[in-house]
Amino acid sequence: MVYRVERPSLPLLLLPLSVLILPALLLMGLLLISSTAELVFGNNSSEDPMALPKRSSPDTPNTNSNVAEPNLDDVDEPSRNLTWCDVPLDRQQLRQTLDQFWLSRLDENGLTPPEEASPEQLLRRLHYVVTGLPPTPEELESFLNDTNENRWNLRIENLLASEQYGVHWARHWLDLVRWAETDSYERDRLKPGAWRYRDWVVDAFNSDMPYDQFIISQLAGDELENESLNQHVATGFLHLGVRNDEPADLKQAIFDDLDSMLDTTCRSMLGISMGCARCHDHKGDPIPTRDYYRMLSFFEGMKPYKTGGGNGINTTNFVRDLPIDLGSSKFDESLESWKREHSERHSEITHLLEEVSERWGEEILTEANNTTFKDSTVYLDFNQPPHTDSAQSETTTNIEYEEVQTQRGIGKNGSPSLSLAGTGYVSIPRPVQDNFTISFWFKTDRLGRGNNRDLRWILGSGFVDGEIFGIVPDFGISLVADHVCAGVGDPEVFIHGPGKMNDNQWHHVCFTRNMETGRIALWTDGVERSSATGSKKSLNRPEKINIGRMLPGAGSLNGEMDDVVFWNRVLSSREIIDLSMGGGTLPGHVQLVSERLGKAEGQRLEQAIERLIELKRPTREFVQVLSAQEQNKIPKSYIRIRGTASALGDEVTPGFPQILGGADASIEKPTDGESSGRRLTLARWIANEENPRTARVMANRVWQHVFGEPIVPTPNDFGIFGLPPSDAQLLDKLALDLVESGWSIKSLLRSLLNSSVFRSSGRFHQGNDRTDPRNRYNWKFRGRRLSAEEIRDSILSFSGDLNLKMGGPGVYPPLPDEVLATSSRPDSAWNESSEEDSSRRSIYIHVKRSLLHPLLQAFDMADTDNPCPVRFNTIQPTQALALLNSDFSERQAISFADRLENEHSNNRDRIRACMLIVSQKIPTPHRVDENLTFFENLKSEYELNDRQALEIYCLMALNLNETVHID
Repeated sequence: MVYRVERPSLPLLLLPLSVLILPALLLMGLLLISSTAELVFGNNSSEDPMALPKRSSPDTPNTNSNVAEPNLDDVDEPSRNLTWCDVPLDRQQLRQTLDQFWLSRLDENGLTPPEEASPEQLLRRLHYVVTGLPPTPEELESFLNDTNENRWNLRIENLLASEQYGVHWARHWLDLVRWAETDSYERDRLKPGAWRYRDWVVDAFNSDMPYDQFIISQLAGDELENESLNQHVATGFLHLGVRNDEPADLKQAIFDDLDSMLDTTCRSMLGISMGCARCHDHKGDPIPTRDYYRMLSFFEGMKPYKTGGGNGINTTNFVRDLPIDLGSSKFDESLESWKREHSERHSEITHLLEEVSERWGEEILTEANNTTFKDSTVYLDFNQPPHTDSAQSETTTNIEYEEVQTQRGIGKNGSPSLSLAGTGYVSIPRPVQDNFTISFWFKTDRLGRGNNRDLRWILGSGFVDGEIFGIVPDFGISLVADHVCAGVGDPEVFIHGPGKMNDNQWHHVCFTRNMETGRIALWTDGVERSSATGSKKSLNRPEKINIGRMLPGAGSLNGEMDDVVFWNRVLSSREIIDLSMGGGTLPGHVQLVSERLGKAEGQRLEQAIERLIELKRPTREFVQVLSAQEQNKIPKSYIRIRGTASALGDEVTPGFPQILGGADASIEKPTDGESSGRRLTLARWIANEENPRTARVMANRVWQHVFGEPIVPTPNDFGIFGLPPSDAQLLDKLALDLVESGWSIKSLLRSLLNSSVFRSSGRFHQGNDRTDPRNRYNWKFRGRRLSAEEIRDSILSFSGDLNLKMGGPGVYPPLPDEVLATSSRPDSAWNESSEEDSSRRSIYIHVKRSLLHPLLQAFDMADTDNPCPVRFNTIQPTQALALLNSDFSERQAISFADRLENEHSNNRDRIRACMLIVSQKIPTPHRVDENLTFFENLKSEYELNDRQALEIYCLMALNLNETVHID
């Protein structure tokens, strides 16, 4: 472990940094001591005096400069106009390069252009801005030794092509959309598959998805043509908000959820505080309440997250089970290939059986078929009442049953079948409950209830059903749209087969369940289509089961059924395949062929059967996805008086705010017919290049994350309650560049990173400061503290523990017991990942609203309940404790010491390497000597060996000002 020094200290004069006084100073509220950084690593600071920042509102940036509020008399005239951000971009007046524009601004205001920052500063700055990670010593050495005059551009391109670029810039967007993976409140439920949205955002930035497409995908990806899994994943944006699973007023809770969707959309994409007009006309901007509800109506078709009492939620209203290759033709192609091969192998078996039938008559095969049915529990052939045939005797026992409004049709073999016209059914006592197999044939040209977006058996038209409402041990098989679906309860587990089963042909279905393992499997036409692990309890809740209708009453089948058979055992794959061919037992057929056609033919049949069984049908992986879903019938929209869901005012229709044109929405329903097209209409209006607000808002954010402070200081509010831009024309130029690049974020970043503005020094200039104390015209580069995620990721990088694995479900690094104790369920609230997974980048840490990571929280991570356009930048004692005394810091200091010992053989080289790694600057020999003296004094005064002193030195290095700030 890292040794905490709590013994009598060394004389202070002997130590440049006393490990005794450091904790005391930090606990007084000073996290980082700049003088320490100067003594240990050298003075790179300017003459600019430091001042503690004021804590600002979430929409107001924090600065480390002692600056005055802007004088509105000096603000450009467009900025004083309420609608300055809605004026069309003037393409003719904004043709200067960024550097030309910047230099002219400096010249106009009598400001001296800054010198260029050092190569070391520039590389560190670039790496953090683009990837959120420090450059390695190898990258620094390579850059400094590179004589290519184009080395800066090459480094930019290299970093923009890195996967870590998407990881870092996705974090900026996640701040805006109140990213979290749970619902909040006491139970703080998991949002199923929410992590896929996070991965989608990372991939979108890495692939440089055009920003207009980025907007449309999140608001209405499910309404686009040529659907894909990613389009549905993107709409998870709409479901990231806080949700109360046990509200006092359900209608109000659902309304609040819609409000959250609208408010987040308007703030993140349009810079409008639309939510201020929910209860009354906006007090600042010209947004009447009617405009708010016209905008809200774009979302009112969304299925509610909750529809009943108790603490349950309707997960199926916002979670879909979708094939992971949705939109790809690869599965269909492989399936067609399998079908051809399956047909050939199946025909070989059929041909042999036909030979037997032709030579010895059909009664021979019937004899073999009956062998299986005599082993059944219940057999319904609809030629006689449901019955049980004893395998040990010739007796038949009829089963009590009820038959309602049914008819007889012509079965698959010409015998009677059960014909159902959407109203009839047969009811029998439940014949199975533990291990079982249910087999039947059906034919229909109709769709079952439900749709192919939600393939749960309980939503369909019943084949064989024993459903009981609630989480109970039940089971059933149904037709959902054109899919055969099955499942069990307690817990609820659902499986399904392929679609297009309503082709008016006879199909065989077999559903098996093994109680010992919990395995359930669904077969259609002799092929296992899906399997899962469900309950291991006895499924004995339903007393009766229905044939042809769901047990609760609705969901009657419109079609025909034949040979419904139940077994109290799990049939083998051979038996199921033979049933699908209209036969009984395969062993019986093999024996029959051997007896009648000879042993060689019997072996031939045996081999044909083996080849058929070996042929595995292509499987399709389905995944859970947070996705937008709309109601079949869109409700009318009304103004809610004072924002109260139950107090309805005038009816409204979808339309855009007066402040942005006020036009009515012309809505075109998508061709798939599943949704209304409202959200797609809204998305295309927001993403239209003629809507200058959209480009200005995003360009402002890109500038903010490159230069540390946005041009419009309130990035989520470009209205009267926000602050005016520091340079409206500069913002217009950036917005125009964004649009003309095809909405490419990487293209805009290139222009900023290649500019002299970005490469300028952060040194203080007294004359410039007097003229422009707010650094409004960027006469120096703004230094900043690293974000919470950058601090944690950097420490992992320094120690060598950082795991750069991309994507996947969130990870669970260890949390202190004191943090876990704050949960209502401390024993089960937080899983603990492996050490390797715990060292992944911070964006991959599972975000549980009620249980946040303490280090990230200490350093002002984003608010997870509301859009967070600008992070707070506080200085507090808890930050000192997090970096100096936490288990995480101690473990990383140990790993850091391990790395230094493994890579270097003597203390001087280790000290030099430590200084280089944490500062990304080449230390001078003099500074190395000073630090080595400190290291040796630490050993002698505290009686430490080399390893103990090295761990403490590494811990100290992680706490330095220079480690967690960039300039």
